[in-house]
Parts: sequence; C-alpha cells; structure tokens
Amino acid sequence: MSLCGRILLGLSAATTATFALAPVALAAPKASKSIAVRIEGPNADDIREDILSIVPETLGVVEPDAFSKALKSAGQAKPVGDTLVSKAQRKKAIDRIRKAGKAAKAEGVIYGVSRTNKKKKKEVHLVYVDENAGDLAVDSAVPLSGSRDDRKKALEELLGPTLAQIAPPPADNDDKAKGDGEGEGEGEEAEGDAEKDGSGEEKDEGDSGTGDKGGKRKKHEIGSALFSVELGVEFIGRWFDYSDPRTQNLRPYGVFGQPAISVSGELYPLASTDIAVLKGLGITAGYARALGLNSAVGGGDPISTTYQRINLGLRERLSIGEKSVLGISAGLRFLTFEIDAPADLARTVPNVSYTLFRAGLDGRFPVGSVALGLGAEYILPLSSGPVYDRFTGASVQGIGALAGVMIPVATGIEARLLVEYARFFSSFQPEQGDAYIAGGAIDQYLGLRLAGAYVH
Repeated sequence: MSLCGRILLGLSAATTATFALAPVALAAPKASKSIAVRIEGPNADDIREDILSIVPETLGVVEPDAFSKALKSAGQAKPVGDTLVSKAQRKKAIDRIRKAGKAAKAEGVIYGVSRTNKKKKKEVHLVYVDENAGDLAVDSAVPLSGSRDDRKKALEELLGPTLAQIAPPPADNDDKAKGDGEGEGEGEEAEGDAEKDGSGEEKDEGDSGTGDKGGKRKKHEIGSALFSVELGVEFIGRWFDYSDPRTQNLRPYGVFGQPAISVSGELYPLASTDIAVLKGLGITAGYARALGLNSAVGGGDPISTTYQRINLGLRERLSIGEKSVLGISAGLRFLTFEIDAPADLARTVPNVSYTLFRAGLDGRFPVGSVALGLGAEYILPLSSGPVYDRFTGASVQGIGALAGVMIPVATGIEARLLVEYARFFSSFQPEQGDAYIAGGAIDQYLGLRLAGAYVH
C-alpha cells in the first residue's frame, strides 16, 4: 500500500506540473477577407469607385496594380471585353480571373465590362468569380443611364447580398474588451499600425481616386469636388431707363436675346484634406462676351456694341445634409456695356463700365434626379462709368439673383439651365443749370444660360 501510495502521489504531481506548464490556449483571431474589383471600358474608374462605396467596412480590397499583375501572370494580359458576356466563350477568361484571385489572396473577384449592348444602351456587365468552379453568384448587367444615385442603388441590389455573405462580421464589444485587457503592448501596437487593405499594402485614406472607403473626398460630387468647369451659350438682355427725366438728351436703351459665350470654373485646392474651413474654400472665375452685338437709334445704321462680364472671387462651400450644398461668396465683377457711337450720339447713350464688389449666398438642393440652384447677392459699384458721370451726386447700388436646374447626363457631367438677373438702381441730385437732369435710373441685366459642366 505504501508503494501504491507513492506511485499515486507521483502521478498526481506530474499531472499538476503538466497543467501548470501548459500554455494558455487563446482563440484564434478572425481571418481577414478581401476581394478584388476590376472594371474595363468607358468610365471604368467611376464605376469601380461606386462599387467600392458599397463594399462592407470589414471587407478589404486588393490594390488594382497587385491584381493586374496577378491577372497577367494568369495569362490574361488583354482586356476580356464582350467575351465576359458570352457564356459560350468566356470559360478561359473566367478560369484566368479565378486563378488571379487566388494568387492575390482574394476571397473573390468582381469583374465588369462597361459597354454598349445590342440595343444601343450603355451598361456594365458584372460577374463575381470565387474559388468555386460552379455557377457564378453574380452574372448580370447594370444600366448606366440615369443618375449616379440610380446606378449605386442598382449596384447595391446586385452585389449587396453576395458582399454581405462573404464579409466578416464587425468586432463585438466583448472582443474589444478582451483586446483592451489582454496585453497592453499588443493593443498599442495595433493602434499604431496603419490600416491595410486586402493586399497587405497601407491604405491612403486621403486618396479618393481609388474609391477607398476611408477617403475624405468623393470624385464627381458637387459638395466635395476638386474643381468644376462650365461652358455654355447665354442669351442676354439689358434695359436702361431714367426715372423723372427733365431734359431731352436722356436716351433709354433695350435689347434682349443677344447670344453670348460663357465660361466659368471653381477650384478647391485643399478639397482632399480634412482641414476645417480651408477644404471648402475655393477660387471662382467666369467670363462672358456677346457675339456680334449691334445697336441702333431709330432707323439708323447699326453701331458696334460691346457686352463683357468678368467675375473673380472666393467661395466657401458647406455641405448641408447628404447632398445639399450652401455657398458663401465674395469677389469682384467687371461689367462693360459700351456702344461705339459717334461723338454727338455718345453723349446720350447709356454706356457703363462697372467695377463691382459682390457678396452673396447660393444653394444647391436635390429634387429627385435633378438639382435646383438658387442664389442672391448684394452688389456695390466701386466705379460706374460714363452715363453716371453726367449727373451730379450720382449714387448707385445693386442686387442680383440666380436660379437654375442641373440635370445629370453622365458621371461628372451635367446639363444646366440657369437664369441670372442683376439690377442697378441709382439716384441723382441735380442742380440748376445741369445739362442732364433726372431723378435716377434703373439698369437691368438678364441672362438665360444653357451650359454643360464637368465636376471632378
């Protein structure tokens, strides 16, 4: 019994030592998953960006260059093209895409071809290729007509269920608590690591060109655009008239429907940063000039006339809600309307050469698939020109207004119908013996503009 007792005590001690020396078993961390996204054809970058905007946060994205190299190594050096749509011809291409996905360590590949189908309609045909050789989880087309929001909604409906199925669930609070309590050094190291995408490369959160979800700026969105350019045709009108005229040498003026060219733009140099106020601060500029404008007195010969408008200024852009934008602007405007009349007539025509300080507010508000634009400004003339120099004590003030509709045509491109109005009202303090006597004058300008704009 003594021998047996010693044996049992030895086994007990050995067992205790074994349990004491065995390492603590920790749960394995959840494996990260990533996908590759590649689009061919027109507007490929914009379509890829829209797809990336609906990818769940827990799913990484392989760098485009890394996947391109893997695709070439798999034997697909040329674009797949319309072969992707033909089920009878695409087997080799699909096999190469699958091989490239495995080489890039991607859970699957979203591959698309932007094209014009047989019905002359633009679409992007998408497939989702994973490691399984069976039927494709996604094999359908999304129309490219309509607004960008419509396209994103269609992409969400097509790809959303598959992406949600493969995306890892977000870390719960219990996992976070464990991470905070176990090993402070490991937690600090994790916080210091840069966020990485599916290829193991660091993500540049400020780079919106690739459409990464951490980007601070969305391309082609008016509320975060780096720049925009507008080119159009404007039909102008001007009406000048005196109030309470007392002398016979005061000649009113009127014209409407004269075509002019118009070009304008906005530049936001710090739009890609996260610097408050400065990221929304932009430089604005615009130019308009009438083409072939002539004036005439009664049935007289046409007289060459110049209408020209130059705008320079600054604008602070503020986002309101998801799509609405408010603008606060200030700057200078140089407005010229000169009739090249002979000397005897030049003393009566209402020529002006305004140098104007302007400050105003404008807003852009989405309504369905279009957007409405509204604006108002106060205009202070710094100098006014010859017609006002004729009067004693001339005082001039001005106001302006803008209204329009913006219609999306393609990604980053929209058609615009705008109406712009400016009104200058003046008062005079004539004295006895003045050659020109009136109580004041009203000078009005109206522009109806049809334009196309590109927003980047």
